[in-house]
Amino acid sequence: MRYLTDSHTMKAVDNCSIHEFGIPSVVLMERAALGVSAFLRKHAEHNNKKTGIKVVCVCGSGNNGADGLAAARQLNEDGIDVHVVFAGTSEGTDEYRLQKSIVGNLGIDCVEYDGNIDFSEYDYIIDAIFGIGLSRAVEGRYAQVIEAINKARENPDTKIIAVDIASGISADNGQIMGIAVKADYTITFGYNKTGIMFYPGASYSGSVKVINAGFVTEDILHKKVKCFGSIFTYDDEDVGRLLVRKPDSNKGTYGRTLIIAGSKNMGGAAILSASAAYRSGTGLVKVLTHEINKTALLCRMPECLISTYQDNMPLAAELKADFEWAKSIAVGPGLSMNVAAAEITRCVLERDDKVRILDADALNIIAGEHIDYKGSREGQIIITPHIMEMSRLTGKTVADIKEHMIESAKEYAIQHSCICILKDARTVVTDGQKVYINCTGNDGMSTGGCGDVLTGLIAGMTAMGLDAFEAACLSVYVHGKAGDYAASGKGRAGMTAADISEAIAYVLKR
Repeated sequence: MRYLTDSHTMKAVDNCSIHEFGIPSVVLMERAALGVSAFLRKHAEHNNKKTGIKVVCVCGSGNNGADGLAAARQLNEDGIDVHVVFAGTSEGTDEYRLQKSIVGNLGIDCVEYDGNIDFSEYDYIIDAIFGIGLSRAVEGRYAQVIEAINKARENPDTKIIAVDIASGISADNGQIMGIAVKADYTITFGYNKTGIMFYPGASYSGSVKVINAGFVTEDILHKKVKCFGSIFTYDDEDVGRLLVRKPDSNKGTYGRTLIIAGSKNMGGAAILSASAAYRSGTGLVKVLTHEINKTALLCRMPECLISTYQDNMPLAAELKADFEWAKSIAVGPGLSMNVAAAEITRCVLERDDKVRILDADALNIIAGEHIDYKGSREGQIIITPHIMEMSRLTGKTVADIKEHMIESAKEYAIQHSCICILKDARTVVTDGQKVYINCTGNDGMSTGGCGDVLTGLIAGMTAMGLDAFEAACLSVYVHGKAGDYAASGKGRAGMTAADISEAIAYVLKR
């Protein structure tokens, strides 16, 4: 698990280190700058640029600019030809004035930006204009400087290194504040920022390296900084959280899940979901589907138990036995929005003693019929909307949701006492308090049936007894990793949802 911070939490981490524990800000600044200068030197050596390189540090007048000035001094100490361009117009912070004075005393070449500097003459451009505190659109002189930096990318030998965050990106949501530096590398301090994780900020950040800048330890931050640790992401080590199989186990040991999916001519959704559920490691999967899909399911998924329904038959009584059998219930993939589907969805919502996963048409039915619902401790609910489905559920615009992914998901999760998996290029999972941001997956997963695979995966993991929130987070992570695995073999354009389902087994292979 790796913690992430937004601008407010990171400022609190900074203040806690400086004001509560007395670590001087210039010490933190020196550590941060060392991370930047060390990265640049190592990159230059790796690319056989040990001598004769030219570096320019473009500095604003805040503490981000001060970091850049400190890095310029360190590079100068190593004999590197380094220049400083001042983009800021204000007197600046105390730290900035101190670093500016030192750089001046050392005789490092410094100039004010005048609109006539060709940044492509340099091997490296260090972007230290704005840090994580940017809260308004970039315009005027600053916009001109950023435009000139980006123009330097026309020279393939010029590399741009952003200090903490590429200037012009919102550190909270990744939105571009008018214009932003297009960095090749970002050296960020302490913790990765949510604005670097989300698009379009992620595409402006290049390769991201997180360095230890000397802040107080995480055990202190958990106690002293509100909300620290509430936003996080996973890496490969977290797959170890999954249930370990035992030699003396049987199929009943690993749970039973019911997947309600597939209306007429939509049987593929049921097959994909059931396949992913079994790939998760669960013991038994039963599929409730329209009777027309029975033969296809038997042929493709002989491991499954199968129940069927007809469009006009009453379902409430028939569902009771299947609900009793299952430890978790998933509903929605390929279900359509007819009378039978609506009855099934309502019956699932009423069953408040099971983990329930609501996907696709189940969510569209909830939105279309304005069904109110709430999860409970005994019967937790996990919903899996993509952006458009979330728009139908909330009445918010797609643009507003994309700009405020965390806030939109948290608000809905709190209102409905559920776990919300808001799917996009960076999927957000939240129970209203904790927030997981997923960093696996690729654009090849923008293909039909991919969401059905995720639903089956969540159903399988919850059936095995994992905590619902952890199962949701791990499912999203594993789903993305499976997508990456599929893309490595089939290519992003040619991969299918079935390839992703099959790849789950390889991701979980231990």
